[in-house]
Amino acid sequence: MPSPSVPRTDEPDSSVRPVGRLRLAAVILRAGLRSQLANRADFAMAIANGVTYQVTVLLFATVIFGRFPSLAGWGVGEVLLISSIRMLGHGLYMLFFGNLGLIPHLLRDGRFDAFRTRPAPVLLQVFTYEAPVNAVGDLVVACASLGVCLSLLDVEWTAAMVAFLLTAVAGALVIELGLNLHIAALVLRFRGSESLFFWLDSVSGTFGNYPLGLFPWLLQGAFTFAVPIAFAGFYPAAWLTGHADTVPFSPALVFAFPAVAALLLWSGLAWWRRGVAFYARNN
Repeated sequence: MPSPSVPRTDEPDSSVRPVGRLRLAAVILRAGLRSQLANRADFAMAIANGVTYQVTVLLFATVIFGRFPSLAGWGVGEVLLISSIRMLGHGLYMLFFGNLGLIPHLLRDGRFDAFRTRPAPVLLQVFTYEAPVNAVGDLVVACASLGVCLSLLDVEWTAAMVAFLLTAVAGALVIELGLNLHIAALVLRFRGSESLFFWLDSVSGTFGNYPLGLFPWLLQGAFTFAVPIAFAGFYPAAWLTGHADTVPFSPALVFAFPAVAALLLWSGLAWWRRGVAFYARNN
């Protein structure tokens, strides 16, 4: 007797409208948050973990500026703007989409297979698997960093510049989401590739907070065209601080981050769908 086929919930379910999906995601996240709040000690530790990691990044930058008041022609406040944009985007990514990094755990525990049998998109179920409380700590440090940065910058913030800054933060969020979707798709095909999640987070946290001119041309090209983390902070900050004419390759790149973010998201979703289809055929 042939075994029943598993529903292909990796494709959008026409019975669940987009508004319904958002409502469902909100309900699940709210329930997860209440569950996290049930143990206040764990809740506090999760926030402390997010704060500790981001504070470590900023302390390292402080040590660097203690020895070098200017980095590749960028002052303290200007470099803090790069890191603030990246950290705000990272914190928002962790808050809404950070559960992508749990896919190896979901695969090992068999929960990913359960997601495929439910009448809801698999990706939505991954995003709402648990409430990522540590993201609150990331956002607290990122907002504090931005506040310090704005106090150091001698910039007249017009409405256009504020809109550009907000768009840059949204772009950083989408870029990180797109890159992690590519990795998640690889994990569904090759289980040993899960370390790429940690590699991307480490590379972004190490190199994404500084002016691109600090690095050799090979890394400048890699962070612009291969793993484009420079668009998640450096390029938009260059326009906001008047450094657009000094960026590598072309000044036009300071305006390219929305296109890069959209392309990465489109490509990441396509890779995700293929990864889930591959997993369904081979498991």
